[in-house]
Amino acid sequence: PHVVTVSIAIPSSIASNKQSQQLRTLLGGQIARAAAVCEVDEIVIFDDESTNQNSKNATAATFLARVVEYCETPQYLRKALCAKHPDLASVGVLPPLDAPHHLRATDAAAWREGVCVSSDARSASVDVGLASGPVRLDNGPLPPLGARVTVDLAQRRAVPPSEPRVRGGSYWGYQTRVALGGLDEVLHEGGRAESSESSSYDLVIATSEKGSRSIDDPGFALPAFRKLIVLFGGLDGLEAAPGHDASKYHLWLNVFNSQGSRTIRTEEAVLLAMARLHPFIVAAALRDE
Repeated sequence: PHVVTVSIAIPSSIASNKQSQQLRTLLGGQIARAAAVCEVDEIVIFDDESTNQNSKNATAATFLARVVEYCETPQYLRKALCAKHPDLASVGVLPPLDAPHHLRATDAAAWREGVCVSSDARSASVDVGLASGPVRLDNGPLPPLGARVTVDLAQRRAVPPSEPRVRGGSYWGYQTRVALGGLDEVLHEGGRAESSESSSYDLVIATSEKGSRSIDDPGFALPAFRKLIVLFGGLDGLEAAPGHDASKYHLWLNVFNSQGSRTIRTEEAVLLAMARLHPFIVAAALRDE
């Protein structure tokens, strides 16, 4: 079956503008929670003010990516997979993601996330957070030592991370990508609908209060898609981001027609917009029978 994916692109300036590391960390937690609640498959953090990879916002992008990756990692794997780093000094303030792949030791599940703790030519042992200890894999391709892996517990083999969602219908977390080359790099992994590449985003939605379409328009619906990305701007909007070109977007969308505050912060816009878009996304997603 073809995997349908939903991505969001977040500007790094929202982190660089925060006054303390604790506030920046909490911001990352808000983005991670919004992504999980709305079943987002990929978070792209981009520099919305510069394409200089040594800029303040580039540093903020790396920080934000590290925090949202930490949030997405199941608790029992964090010691092995999330190396100690100054960017993670305030992770104690983060709310739990509580996603379906964040399993407890006693939870029954068909799949689990794990880390390979030993490997040889014929088998591998993977810590999947069970009280009984690591699971031995001796079927299919074997993961390298230290790698994160999705395990089919019944067949005792490593599977693609998309399998729990494709076969089991269960949300299974998100991937994180940093794009320091502005919006051009954000869309580089995808591109336009005209592209024949299987990795292309075939639906690109830019959110803006200046959008030419409104989600409240009569008869509003999304076109059918397999790979969707929703772009969010910083304080000055998407229009100020390097690489902005309205012709690259399939929809230039206003998600809020009326509001009780002069501004909606990006971290608020992500949850509100994705929640409003969710039923339209479900209706438009192209899934193979």
